[in-house]
Amino acid sequence: MAQRRIGPADGPLLRTFLEGAGEALRTFRYFKERTPDALRQHACTWLWMEEGEPVAYGHLDREDGVVWLGIAVQERHWGRGLGARMMRLLLDSARGMDITALKLSVDRDNHSAIALYERYGFVRSSADRDGPLFLTCDLMPVQEAVMSTLAFAGMEPEDMVAEADREFMALEFSSGMPHRPDMAELFRKAPMRRFAHNYFPAPADPFVLNLGSANDGIRDRSIAHCVQGMELSHAVGAPFFSVHAGFCVDPRPAELGVRLEQAARPDRPLHWARFTDAVRQVLARTRDLPTGLLVENNVLAPVNRHADGSNPLLCVDADEQLRLPAEVADARLGLLLDTAHLKVSAATLGFDAVEAAGRLLPQVRCVHHSDNDGRVDDNRALGAGYWFLPLMDRALHAVHVLETRKTPPSELRRMERLLFPDRHRTPR
Repeated sequence: MAQRRIGPADGPLLRTFLEGAGEALRTFRYFKERTPDALRQHACTWLWMEEGEPVAYGHLDREDGVVWLGIAVQERHWGRGLGARMMRLLLDSARGMDITALKLSVDRDNHSAIALYERYGFVRSSADRDGPLFLTCDLMPVQEAVMSTLAFAGMEPEDMVAEADREFMALEFSSGMPHRPDMAELFRKAPMRRFAHNYFPAPADPFVLNLGSANDGIRDRSIAHCVQGMELSHAVGAPFFSVHAGFCVDPRPAELGVRLEQAARPDRPLHWARFTDAVRQVLARTRDLPTGLLVENNVLAPVNRHADGSNPLLCVDADEQLRLPAEVADARLGLLLDTAHLKVSAATLGFDAVEAAGRLLPQVRCVHHSDNDGRVDDNRALGAGYWFLPLMDRALHAVHVLETRKTPPSELRRMERLLFPDRHRTPR
């Protein structure tokens, strides 16, 4: 892989780049008065490597609530498109970390750099004729719904893709799709914006993905599956791969969504430690990818709440969900909020779903939408009384997925209009 993520410990490599930068340092003055310790405040820092040598540099630098983008290419490598490669990498990184706005400054006579920035969506934000030119880029997601393959359940995968393509729909490839050796290739070649979730691509030997398992074999398979999902997501430019949170038991595939085999009170601290360690391993093994990893809240139905009030699932309530990114502390890690899961869990445990969702939203990068009766997660369609609608204005930074079962395109579009009424409102 040519791209390499670096940190303060990579000072010698950064100095090698700067020593060979040549005329590039005339316009890239960032390190004129800074040491490699400045990398500690960066959201990310990248080098583009060729034959073991760094030839291009890029960063996203957090400062006073603003994320600044910076790029430099060694003079002897100008004209080879490395600036464009680094720009794409930085934009992918920003999306993978849920950064929704970027800013940069550039000398006014650096016309080639300005053209590059404007080609990738930056617009001029300063009207002054003196000093550097400032440009900004808005990375807020498009206000449209992504459709889960669950909506097309029963169709062949190629027909799902064709149907979504005809309807100009983005698609989340999710659990329930069959195992086929060519499934990853189908995902890569699909013509729409697309995302990978949970058990996609389905393994040849079905198992319950469990990053919190006490069984090393199951946990290792789960870690490997998530790494594969991250790599596949990166290959198609998706900002993240998403996966459900871990369990304190190891269910059989047939037990998912129903009553789990009751065991002795689980050793929750043990499973939590193994879960957070597994998440760190997934992120460490994909360190040189810009892709984010999202963890979805589990659903706790009444049948799986133990008599003593405990439960065998991780990340059911807001406290535990928020504990995960706080402990793992990696900017690429975020949350996926499944509103149907939260509704059932809230009814089971007696907490307020609206209050919990409000606490979670700053960390949420994707929302799965479906409804239910509060007792069973059965992926019903959304209606005008859908409980999450009052929170949509606070969730526009996230990707929104309609996860309703066997739903025709006309009904999917109706629910999309429910989620995004302003987008579909006809101007007078």
